[in-house]
Amino acid sequence: MSKGKRPASKKTQAKHGKSQTWIIMITTVVVLVLILAIVAIVFQNQKHSSDGAKGGGDGAIQYDHQPALGAKDAPVKVAEFGDYRCMYCRQFELDVFPKLKKDFIDTGKVRFYFMNYTILGTGSVLAADAGEYIYAKHPEKFWDFHRLVYENQGPETEEWVTTDLLVKLAKQAVPDLDVNGFKWALDQGTYKDAIKKDIEMGKAAGVQGTPTVYINGKMASDPLDYNQLKADIQNALEDVHD
Repeated sequence: MSKGKRPASKKTQAKHGKSQTWIIMITTVVVLVLILAIVAIVFQNQKHSSDGAKGGGDGAIQYDHQPALGAKDAPVKVAEFGDYRCMYCRQFELDVFPKLKKDFIDTGKVRFYFMNYTILGTGSVLAADAGEYIYAKHPEKFWDFHRLVYENQGPETEEWVTTDLLVKLAKQAVPDLDVNGFKWALDQGTYKDAIKKDIEMGKAAGVQGTPTVYINGKMASDPLDYNQLKADIQNALEDVHD
């Protein structure tokens, strides 16, 4: 008859039980820490994604080398992404912008920028190219030309943008316009890279349509409602002064 293995003492069994308990506790803590870390990473990624969709954060918008109006040291930057063929952009330019200029730009509180966001076909690109030419050659006349294009806007259902019309409007804004140089630039699409850069910047900022307006990098809730836009700008001014 062989001898059986001597059973562990109660003291040894208790010690072994405590060791297993500690291992389980440590393992549980490690797993919980890992889960919390994963949740935090996912939440942060979702937040960044959401901020991008809403145009949150000023980093996506590059203001240098863009048409601008207002004091250079204005505390609030307002940037519009627009399309010259867009009827709502025309509404913003003719109805909202004059009030914005009077209340905030002329008073040194806002510096206003315009970026191209061409979404309505070749006519949009042609008009944007014309605007880029005027800005490059006659920057002081850009806003005159900009307004003239919107004042002469045709229906979105028609291809009303033509070289002849743009020449006519450009000569109104710039009496000493180099017509041949202007036409050549339009024929060659000279400023297509500048337009492409604006579009890529708009996409990075979260632009979904036109007009889209940003106030210190934050997307305005309704740029066509001047009372709401005014409130958004006033909030931005308060944030700057806090």
